[in-house]
Amino acid sequence: MKQRLFAKHAPAVNGSKRNQRGLSLVEIMVAMTLGLILTAGVIQLFVSNKRAYQVQTATNGMQENGRYAMKLLTDALRAADHWGGVEASDVGGTASVTGVVGCDAAWILNVSEGIRGYEGVSGTPPLPSGCIANADYVANTDVFVVRHAGGEFQPTATVTSGGGSEVWVRSAPGRRAQLFSASDIANLPGDLYDAGDPDADGLYHYPYRIAAYFLRPCSGKAGTACAATDDGGNPIPTLARLALVNGQLQEQGMVNGVEHMQLEYGVDANLDTNPDFYTDAATVSAAAQWNRVVSVRLTLVVRAEERTTLADTTVYNLPNGATYTAPAASQYYQRKVFTSVVDIRNRRRS
Repeated sequence: MKQRLFAKHAPAVNGSKRNQRGLSLVEIMVAMTLGLILTAGVIQLFVSNKRAYQVQTATNGMQENGRYAMKLLTDALRAADHWGGVEASDVGGTASVTGVVGCDAAWILNVSEGIRGYEGVSGTPPLPSGCIANADYVANTDVFVVRHAGGEFQPTATVTSGGGSEVWVRSAPGRRAQLFSASDIANLPGDLYDAGDPDADGLYHYPYRIAAYFLRPCSGKAGTACAATDDGGNPIPTLARLALVNGQLQEQGMVNGVEHMQLEYGVDANLDTNPDFYTDAATVSAAAQWNRVVSVRLTLVVRAEERTTLADTTVYNLPNGATYTAPAASQYYQRKVFTSVVDIRNRRRS
């Protein structure tokens, strides 16, 4: 009985060959095609996500740079023409400073121009000749200079403990002020300095500040001026400034990606400390009205530092009716326009 059952259920050798089945060539080709389609979809999704991530990263960096640049320039403009409680016409004295060619000592210490703008030009930089190299200036972008007594007042110990070439303002609010080098503090007039009581009430020390803000075509300079090989062969336009450091005028890179800068100046025509109209630097200079500028309309075009795959052919409308289009060589960068109106606080009266 057991043998019969075993014999009945034992597979026949010839029968097993007939019952085996595989995949036909058509089925294999269909499966491969479906697999390739699925793989291509996954790759496309990955590429799209990576591209979106790159765009978002570039946007975030651009936004951050734009906000920082606006804050930096806004703070500088607001502080213009502050002399510790006196008018610019009541600031005297001199100091030992080292300038650069056209931006000499007389220009550096010209406190009568708490703010001064220069219209963008296509050729050499609009600052006095030799202040910055031609290769360090982005053509057709505006430049401005601010001068003021900076920050909070400092005790005499801070003045004498710093570098002897640092320039300071000694102020007696409501009366007068005087520029001096730290090494000459003992030579200040008696009404501004008493060696027996150097920090007497009503007398204050402020560091002297001057800064000329401009755009240069590169971030990091390998040589003395910007070149096409800087920044790895892709120069990044940068907000820069000339600032007085320990009695010497020095160039400093500030914020990457600032591609265009435009300023319009609010002029107080009727002396009520409110702007009656906005105009460009050339018009203010022609009318000799820099002492009547009470506010500034500031516009920046900021681009991302990373390239994208999309060309930016947008025509950007600027506040004064002008337009801006990205240079053909740098169209593959995202951009944004930042605009703000800034009051020069030391010339406005609420």
